[in-house]
Formats: sequence, C-alpha cells, structure tokens
Amino acid sequence: MLDRQQVLRQTRARLNPERIARREDALARARTLIEGSLGQLDETGLRRLLQLFNADHVDGRDVNNRFATGLVGNNANLLVAALDGVNAAVPALWQADDAWLAEHLAALRGGGSLPGGGWLFPSMILHARDPRRFPPATATMARGLAAIDGGPPIALGKPTGYLDYSARVRKLLEEHTISPHGADVLLWHGAQLAGEAADSDAGESEESAAAAPAPEPARPIAGRDATTVGLAARGLDASAKPSRSPRPPEKDPSAPRPAPSTPARPASLGWLHLTDLHQGMSGTSWLWPNVMATLFDDLARLHDLCGPWDLVLFTGDLTQCGSADEFKKLDATLDRLWRRFDQLGSQPRLITVPGNHDLKRPDDLDPYVLALSQWHTNRRLRDHVLDEKSDLGYRERLAKAFECYTEWVKSCPWHVRDRRKLGILPGDSSYSLSLHGLELGVIGLNSAFLQLTGGDYQERLAVDPRQLHVVCDEYAPEWLQRHHLNLLLTHHPPEWLHPQARQEFRQELDPAGRFAAHFFGHMHEGTATSTAHGGGHARHALQGASLFGLEEHDGPGGRGVTRLHGFSAGRFELLPDAAQARVRVFPRRMFTSAGGRKIDRDVSAYHLDERGSFAYDVPTARRT
Repeated sequence: MLDRQQVLRQTRARLNPERIARREDALARARTLIEGSLGQLDETGLRRLLQLFNADHVDGRDVNNRFATGLVGNNANLLVAALDGVNAAVPALWQADDAWLAEHLAALRGGGSLPGGGWLFPSMILHARDPRRFPPATATMARGLAAIDGGPPIALGKPTGYLDYSARVRKLLEEHTISPHGADVLLWHGAQLAGEAADSDAGESEESAAAAPAPEPARPIAGRDATTVGLAARGLDASAKPSRSPRPPEKDPSAPRPAPSTPARPASLGWLHLTDLHQGMSGTSWLWPNVMATLFDDLARLHDLCGPWDLVLFTGDLTQCGSADEFKKLDATLDRLWRRFDQLGSQPRLITVPGNHDLKRPDDLDPYVLALSQWHTNRRLRDHVLDEKSDLGYRERLAKAFECYTEWVKSCPWHVRDRRKLGILPGDSSYSLSLHGLELGVIGLNSAFLQLTGGDYQERLAVDPRQLHVVCDEYAPEWLQRHHLNLLLTHHPPEWLHPQARQEFRQELDPAGRFAAHFFGHMHEGTATSTAHGGGHARHALQGASLFGLEEHDGPGGRGVTRLHGFSAGRFELLPDAAQARVRVFPRRMFTSAGGRKIDRDVSAYHLDERGSFAYDVPTARRT
C-alpha cells in the first residue's frame, strides 16, 4: 500500500540543492534558446533543447538523463524529422492561454505533428515558459499524482486534462514545500510506490484524446497575429486543419494495473561492453585519436539500433602499467567518450573490474609474490588470505599493488558507487541496480590478483567462490534471487584458471543458469559461447575484443598475432511473463582496408541477424 510520507521523504532526499540548481539553470538556457529561435529551430537547436530538458544532477555529477528514454535516441530523431511540426507547435505553446490549451493541447498530443514527443515535449515547452504553473507530464506522472493526493485519476487526453493536472500538482508542491523543478521526481516515486510500472519514455501509451476536437487555427491573442500562434500540421499552412487519426477508446481509470514484476511495457536496459584499452601503451598515443574517431562514428550508428545505454561494463586492462598518471589520462579519454554519449542522448554509468595491467607489479623476488605462487598447492595459504580476520599482510600487499586502480574507482565521476558492496580482494564488488523496471545484479571479481609479474599465467590463476560470497552478504543464492538478471564480470576467461580452480569456478561460482552472461576480456578477440549439458540450463560467456592496443603481440612460440579491435553493445529485456529475459548482443569489430579504418558488425566470429545482432533467452532469477 502507498505510504505517502515515504514518497515525500524519498523525494526530498533526492532533491538536493545542487540538483535543483542544475535543473533551474538548464531550464533558463532552454527558455533563452526558445525565445531566440521561436518557430525557427534548426536540427542543432532542437537537439540542444532536448538535451537541456534532460539535464539533471545525480550522485554528485551532471548528467543528461532526467527523463531516461524520453526525448532522446529514437524519440529525439522522430522529433527532428518532424521539424516543421515542432516549429509550428512551439510558438503556439509559448503564447497560448488556458482556453487555447483546453481546446488544442490534447489534439496536438494525438495529431501526429510531434512524433516521439508524447505529453513530455509539449509539457516541457510549457514548463520552460513558466515552471511554477506548468509541470512536466506523462501518463505515469498523472497516475502518480492520483496515488499521492488521493484525487480521481486524470485523463490527460480530455480537454482540460492537463490544466486540471497542473492545478493539482501545484497544490501538492506548495502544500509540501517542494520545488516545481522536482515535480517529476515526486510523481514517479508516487507511481512506483503505488505499484505502477513507472516509465519516463515520452512515447508511453497515453489516455485517449478522442474527445478532444481537431486543432484549428488558434484565436488571436492580444497583440499577436493569428498566423504567429497558429498551429501547423506537418507540411500544412497555419490555416489548414490537420486530419484526425483514429484513436483507441478511452481507458477505464479504475481497471486493475499490472503488478511491478510484470510491467505493461517491457522492462529493458542497454549496455556496452568494453575491455583492454591499455591506456598509456608505449608508442601508440599517435594512433588512438583516429581509433577514437572511428569508434565515435560507430557509436552514433549503433545508438539508433540498441540505445540508449544505461551501463558500460569494462572488464579490465584499462591501463598499461597501473600508474596514477595512466589513470589520470584514462579520465581524459573517458571524458571524451562520455561527452559523445551525451551528444547521442545517453548517460550510462560505469562498472569495472581490474585486469593484470591495472596493478603496479612488485618485484618477482618479493616474499609475498613468492608465497602466493604456492596458491594452488597450499590450501592453508588460500584459507589464510581469504579469511577476513587474517593479519599476515597478504591482502595488504595485494591492496598496495592495486592501489592506483582502487583510488581511481573512488574518484571516477562515472563509476557506480551506490548500492555497491566491496569484497575481500581489491576490485571485488557487487552492485544491486534497479533500472527501467528491471532488477539487475552485477558481480565483479578480481581474476588478476595472482598475476603479479610478467610471464605466461595461463592455467595459473584463480577466482575463488569465497570472493563471490563476500560481496553477496555471505549468502550468494539469496542475493542473486533479488534480481531478474545477474551478470558476472572478470578480466580473464575461465580457461586461464588453474584446472582445479576452474572446476571450482564452474561448480560453485558459475553453475549453469546462474548468470545471464559472464563478461570478460584479456584475449583481445571477441567470441560468444553457450554451453549446456544433459538438457540443463546453458552457461553463457561473452568475451570482448580489445578496444585498443598494439596491432600485433607475441603469441605462442613467438608468433605475431593480430589483435582484433572492437567492442559489443546490447540490451537486456524482460519477456512478457517476466519468467524469462532476452539478451541481445551487437558485436562490433574494426576492419582496416585501403580506405582506412572502420568499425562494423563482426560477421567473422558470429552468426548475426539482419540487425547485426544475435540473441538468446535466459530464465529470470528473481524469487518473491
């Protein structure tokens, strides 16, 4: 049952002064942009306006994901493609009185001249015009309002629907002294706690506008010419009356809502898998800008297929030598990458694990290094190192080796640090995330803690099941069942573990069916495998190609082996009954020809569909 006080407490906790200031500043800039180009927005101006509408401040950093999938990605592209309709609608909204809004707003929402805008785009134009009078609106927010104030549900599609909604929101904000710049936060909390599948997508299914009249030329407003405020449909002049599209019948607001575990809209989130950047590799700094430009071009193509992205999963070897200077340069690289995400309409957060290049390697005669070389033959050693009460200095020595990495994670502005639990070894961590109706658990484990020197470590490494249990509150099965899907991140593939450690890993840490995917890198080539035995669940492994590095490296026997540069993107989506989820993967690879470098779908290692992707279904883990 809805706890109204809980909604208000959560809202106030999330609306800190920095967040309100960021939203106020962005809205002021949006107001200046609208007034300076009223009816004359070009594509650049419209995309900038949508970016300002999405400006927010979360977890101590500026982001552009206020409305998640609303007004970004495909929704933004649809609005840009209907620029004439936008340039007719914005001046009308900017100058309209209540009578005009009651007569025309619902028809504008449903008339097709603002595809991808939903209720969100016209309400944000009004919100920029007068933040206190006009709040942002979606159908989910309207249901959240009814859940909080106890009033009747509002059908935004009725003639006075938005005006009634605005009046009730204003009253609610004033009663509880909440900034008008936080109205959407309050209403979405109300919808969630009332059992709604909150979705901030501007294209969400809305109430019918069947009762609203078709838009006609707006009445002149004092001092304004009718043609200035008239509403033009796509390609029509301001005096033309756009045709009405058939609309579905009005929804019954008293009809039962779906439970949160089975949302009406598919719960999904987008991700990118990057690995093996090797920031600071000697002799390659001149090459990286061209590779990054190629990457940026491909991200733009890929964003329309599977964006927006919510998470970047980076599976190690972010740097070459694990030094503080290299991590500082890594921040500059990631800043460019996140600015590109921002331009595309995504603001993903970062989760990483360390690789064998993300530590400062001690001397090979270091007594701790020599002792740890007995890991697989000395069970007492293993038990001692993984005992949180041990005090002989092994874990302190490992912490020192990975110190630059762990300090970088603490300061990295993009890295997820909320709802995280750290583990017994540096780099071990778990994350319990709730995104777009999907509960996601992410386990990141350090597979490089034994690779402290140079040389060949294949079949010499370990990932111990105790690393998993520590980050899962000492009871992994229960922790994992809190989520629809769980992911495992390591740097090394299982084949690099000692045979005994690999057997334990398979049986105790990564049994078939536990993780929707095991992401890793290290091998500098992309592959995907799904294995099942005896008709049981499959075990899914997604190995990432090297994002950047030398063109060749020494392979077995000293042979030169070409590194395959690339990455992958994808989505996790709950299927309708929420008992299964679909994992869709878009593998990408860099190709070099006489015409230069290009990143495209990787058909050399995968069987891809016409979208350049492959998919598999997994059972969900969540238990109620």
